[in-house]
Amino acid sequence: MLLSTLLYVGGLAQFGLAYAGGMQRLSGRLAAAGTDPEALRAAVATTRYDIAQPVAFILGDAALVPEPPLPTQQWYGALAALVVVPIIAFGINRAWRATRPYKWVSINELVGISLAVTIAAAAVGGVLLAGVLVMPFVFLVIIKHTHKAKNFRPSYLYVLGVSTPLVGLALDYAGTAPALYVDLLTLVFPVLSVLVLLLSAFVRPRVKALF
Repeated sequence: MLLSTLLYVGGLAQFGLAYAGGMQRLSGRLAAAGTDPEALRAAVATTRYDIAQPVAFILGDAALVPEPPLPTQQWYGALAALVVVPIIAFGINRAWRATRPYKWVSINELVGISLAVTIAAAAVGGVLLAGVLVMPFVFLVIIKHTHKAKNFRPSYLYVLGVSTPLVGLALDYAGTAPALYVDLLTLVFPVLSVLVLLLSAFVRPRVKALF
């Protein structure tokens, strides 16, 4: 969970650094608005401050391999194979060696598939895309394992919380939602979900122990 969250946060940092000037202007207007709701709404809704939409950033400036070493079709084919081959290998291993082929995703499978998806997604869409794709899968698997082995039983709503960027990117690509909603879904809600999970896992038990 921590590594997938750090991957997503690294994507936010990449996004912020790419549009540092616009972020500074936005921060200045938010600071000037204070707690005035109308001023805050105007600060975030009237202009983009030359900050690209998330999909435009992913498709345009975020790729960690901006110049593919292979022709386009071969390059995407190689990246697709990077993801598909481990999945097939794990499937064959389950069918051949596992006593329970339909058991829940193992930690080894989680690590292998997540690593493959991270490399492929970061190559074509940057760290932000990698984090967006990996986080829901990692959270789902880890929460399931946590329910089996620990007294702490985090809600599956956290999986929904870190999946909102997928919805945000889809809406952004389709152009069917206001930019502010896309930003909230893609860049804000997952952070809030992780913070709530951390408070629930580490802070709430300590507070309860005091009373």
